[in-house]
Amino acid sequence: MTSGSPFGETSGTAGTTSGTVSGTSTLVDVAWLRDRLGDVTVLDATVDRRTGPDGGKVFVSGLGLHTERRVPGAHFADLMAGFSEPAAPFPFTCPPPSHIAAHARELGIREDSTVVVYDRLTGAWAARLWWVLRTAGITGVRVLNGGLTAWEAAGLPVTDGREPAPAAGNVVARPAADGFVDLERVKRIADGSDPTPAVCALRRPEYLGTPGNPRSGHIPRTTSLPYADLLGADNTLSPERTARLAGARGIRAGDGTVLYCGGAINAAGLALALHETGVDDVLLYDGSLAEWRADPALPLVVGPEADAGAAGRD
Repeated sequence: MTSGSPFGETSGTAGTTSGTVSGTSTLVDVAWLRDRLGDVTVLDATVDRRTGPDGGKVFVSGLGLHTERRVPGAHFADLMAGFSEPAAPFPFTCPPPSHIAAHARELGIREDSTVVVYDRLTGAWAARLWWVLRTAGITGVRVLNGGLTAWEAAGLPVTDGREPAPAAGNVVARPAADGFVDLERVKRIADGSDPTPAVCALRRPEYLGTPGNPRSGHIPRTTSLPYADLLGADNTLSPERTARLAGARGIRAGDGTVLYCGGAINAAGLALALHETGVDDVLLYDGSLAEWRADPALPLVVGPEADAGAAGRD
């Protein structure tokens, strides 16, 4: 199964094996990167996730983690500031293409650059940066399958500190398909007036919510495919596993499926995983549950979603 990308790329079922990568795949493996380390621009998109005083998740810059341990030659790509809109009411909101391209140039990205992005968690942060760059028409971007976890598991070297600032790049923003939907579109999906399928990429317990907590659960008429369920050993993605799980939920190319999660991070990971199977016409709800839950008038479903399509029912 293959489909044309709305971002002007070609996608299809592909995989990475022993230092090779298919031209239709965004993922590269550690052997591929090891052999080309001096020829590509490597970006660490790590964000530091901590526990706040109230027990909730708190996200801070991953620069400290980057300087402790990183792939040699990697530069730090700041998802919280450089590649998010600082004035937005919700974290990690995608900034305008001109803002994205300006920060890409600061990281040395040129028109002819091959960029490889990684993180040290599940790959969702790296996928988010891949998605954000695509919205600015910067498409020469790949993601290291398994990230730093796989790199270290392979016994490959790491270093500390920061790389010297690279020479400024010359990449520019170009028109690209809009990779996002807004709140109004998702309201129509939730009330049934828009039949577009929508999928939550959060872990299953978060999707189901907690009885008695009216602001937990998921958006009405949306199904569940947790990004975490797609990950294998060393946090790697397998197109075969993704295709099997997505197929069981009726996710297919041509439907323009909307993906969301808490803040459109795991949703980006799911978008990358689906891209590897040829499902490349998905869209992200950028505000995700951070925006939806902020309005007490918007409904949330606790428990299984009975109104979604049969393929996605529990």
